[in-house]
This record gives sequence, C-alpha cells and structure tokens, in this order.
Amino acid sequence: MALRNRLAKMIVDPAFRHPELLKLIFALDDITGIDLVKTLAPFKLVPASAEVFQRSFAHFVSGEEISLSCATQLAAIVPDDPAACRYLLIQAGEEKTHLDHFRSKLDQFGLGEARLGKFVAPNFRNFGEAIEKRIAKGDYVNAFVGNNIVVEGLAICLLELGCKDMRANSDEIAKFLDFVLEDERHHVRFGERRLRVWNEQGRVNERDVADFYGEMWGYVEGAIAEIPDVVESLGLESDFLLGEAKRFFEARLAGAGLAVTA
Repeated sequence: MALRNRLAKMIVDPAFRHPELLKLIFALDDITGIDLVKTLAPFKLVPASAEVFQRSFAHFVSGEEISLSCATQLAAIVPDDPAACRYLLIQAGEEKTHLDHFRSKLDQFGLGEARLGKFVAPNFRNFGEAIEKRIAKGDYVNAFVGNNIVVEGLAICLLELGCKDMRANSDEIAKFLDFVLEDERHHVRFGERRLRVWNEQGRVNERDVADFYGEMWGYVEGAIAEIPDVVESLGLESDFLLGEAKRFFEARLAGAGLAVTA
C-alpha cells in the first residue's frame, strides 16, 4: 500500500501542480472518446472517468455557491445579533475563497462552469432553493438549519468519510481538503451554537425546525440517490453515507437543544 501511494503521488501531485497535464488528458478524452482518466482509476487518484470527475467537482462548486449566497443574505436579516452578522460575513468570505480555488482549478483543467452546470443533481439544486425561500420569508432560524447544519454538514461527511485514497495518494489534494474542512467545521459549530442561543432566547419553533429539516433530509436522500457513481468514486456506499450524515445532522441539532429527527 505504501509503495502504491508513493507511485500514485508521482503521478497525481504533478498533475495538480501543473494542470496542463490533466487539461491535455481531458482534451484527448473529448477528441477520442477513450476516457483516458480511467488510467488513473486503479490508483483512486481521481473518480473513475472524466465525466464522474466533472460531476464530483460540479457538486462541490454547487455547495459552495449555495453557502456563499446564504451566508451573505443571512448577514442582512438576522435581527439583534451583531456578532452573528459579523461571523456570517466572515463565513461568506471563506466560502468565496473555496469557490475561487475550485473555479481556478477547473479553469486550469479546461472545465468551465457552463460545462459543469449540466452535471448537478436536481435535488442538489433544491437545497439552495429551499433555503432561499426561508430567507425570503425572514426565517433566519431555518435558513441556518438548512445551510450551516445540512449543506455544510453534508460537505464535511463527504470530505471526511470519502476521499481517503485520494488523500493518501496526493499531498496536494490532502492539503486542500484539510483547508476546506477546517472552515466547514467552524461554520457547522457556529450554526449549532447560534441555534442553541436562539433556542434559549425563545426564538426557535421546534416544530417548524422539524418540518424544514425533514424537507431538507428528503433532498439529501434524493441527491445521494441521483449520484451513486460519484459517491462510489469517493470510496463510499450510499447507505453508509446517509446513515452517517443523519447522525451528524441530528447530533448538531441536539447540541442546540432540538430533539429533531427525520
């Protein structure tokens, strides 16, 4: 295993430091239809095909876009809590940093966002639309549940539970994932703590939270069902991922004093 990891790093780290190498592979895939990315699949360096590689990145980009938009808008509507508003603006800045990094890499690989848009699972789009509706109503509590617990928490589950082979095979990927994960953990902890404070202040209607969490959980189940090959490419099984995500979300809600389950 250690030898395999060392051999893999000799291939993938230069590819991520010098994206023209992967850009060339993707261009050859487009021209020949051979899907040369599959040559890297035995080492678990990237998902097992060029299309799955693009679909994986498409969903990470979509998640960052949702969180950037939500954090920015929440900072403008959370009442009587200047500390929360300041942190939300910090969170939005961190989401933009992640998004800019993803976009930069994708541009270097020759994979523009217009090309990626067609790969996003319909239920993934529902995350953002559902949270936006709550924000439009001024329902900052459930917008926090949707963004800082569910969307950010799902990213943590995907990145912590998955990508183990890619982490072992690439120092470049491991550094970037650790950078993103550190921020995402802060965002989830912040969400849990603010919900606890608001719950203690009597601002939270637990039944409303239960209803909205149930809606978001339905989208999580739907999204994972729509991308089984992407989940598999990250080294995960869908049922295992769903079980761990549900435990993670509900532990965070319990930490806020909310006995909510889907």
